Amino acid sequence: MTDNGFVKAQSDNLPKIDAFMMTTYFASNPDFTSAEVKGVKAARSQRESYGDSAVGYVQIKREGNLCVVKARITPEHNVRQKSYAVQAVCDEAEETVISVECLDCAAHLGGCKHAIAFLAWLHRRSEDPPSTSIECYWKKSKLSSVGTSLKFIKAKDICKAPKLNPASNSSSTGNFLTVVKNNCVSVGDTNNHLMKFYQSPNNAERLSIHHLILASKATNPVEFVEYCKLVMSTEACEQAELITKDQNDCPLWHELRYGRITASKAYEAAHCKVLDGSLTENILGATKLKDTEAMKRGRFLESQVLKEVEKIKQIKINKCGLKLNAAHPIMGASPDGESTVYSIEIKCPASEKALNRYIDSNSEVAPKYMAQLQLQMHFGNKSKGLFCVADNNFETSKKVNIIEVEYKKQLCETIIEKCTLFWHQAIFPKIGKL
Repeated sequence: MTDNGFVKAQSDNLPKIDAFMMTTYFASNPDFTSAEVKGVKAARSQRESYGDSAVGYVQIKREGNLCVVKARITPEHNVRQKSYAVQAVCDEAEETVISVECLDCAAHLGGCKHAIAFLAWLHRRSEDPPSTSIECYWKKSKLSSVGTSLKFIKAKDICKAPKLNPASNSSSTGNFLTVVKNNCVSVGDTNNHLMKFYQSPNNAERLSIHHLILASKATNPVEFVEYCKLVMSTEACEQAELITKDQNDCPLWHELRYGRITASKAYEAAHCKVLDGSLTENILGATKLKDTEAMKRGRFLESQVLKEVEKIKQIKINKCGLKLNAAHPIMGASPDGESTVYSIEIKCPASEKALNRYIDSNSEVAPKYMAQLQLQMHFGNKSKGLFCVADNNFETSKKVNIIEVEYKKQLCETIIEKCTLFWHQAIFPKIGKL
């Protein structure tokens, strides 16, 4: 039975709670402005899939301008637990929400999720389209019935969203997307966001591991590598390098690196024993969303360091893109620059401690970076390389430690062999599922 003075709530007697009333109440009530409540948890509490299935036994009473609405709401974490009493009070003349509270749960004194869910439920009922039939809300909630006579509930039954009949895509000139595509082509607008999904990839884009794996239909890594060797032309590799000269700022550079072991990761791949770790994730595209301060500094100083190297060595340094080679299709290298003789790698450590990671006590290049430079020379067909480490105070000192390195074919072949084995065991099983 309803409480004294209350009547059963129906679709024709609920108060109108619009979005402005709801947001004004939440913004002005200290119980709902804490960091705990105002973020993701509040948004989850307002979701239709919870509130519409959890609210039941709604009753209403009006006294002058004031309207009091009571209900029972089922806790989502324990549907068999006794439902909580919730109550909302609003001034219909002033169109303001005076209070919303949960009377039973442990967190009710600080503005709990059940109060949020109930007010959101009232708002949704205000937004419901007019109907010729009247719906009564004095009934048991769907969520509280789970586990009694109702042993389970289907997701589609939790909230009854109106079924929309899909519009017919037939027309005299073809479907909508075809019409848009043809119109873009006819007016010469082929660079918009939609059209990039309808353009055939160029020769450089076809070098992407993603395109190659889909085209090859290979069932094992050896099959796939042999296919790549056949289809990766020298012209396409040269085109890819030309397009990707901006390296980190070029989308194709990132696309072509996906699934490939690049020179900077070669030493790790050659010595890695974990097939499903962070290195594998990194090769498959996982990366930091935000650069560290050291990374930002390195990118900023790179061009300045290259100019200093040009002065010191009296050479002309050109920018490089991603270098690919059909002989080793699952690998690649992106030197920071190259001359007619040298492949050049730049490092910009931010501290003296970081500087010692690149050059050991014998003034030799550390093994990890030696492997990187050797592969860059291999892919760039260079007999010499320059490993250039800027002083940690380069901004003022302009000092660069330059070590000249000879190409070592045997070392390169050993690294490539180990990297290929790692790729077969760690990378192909993941991309081969495409």
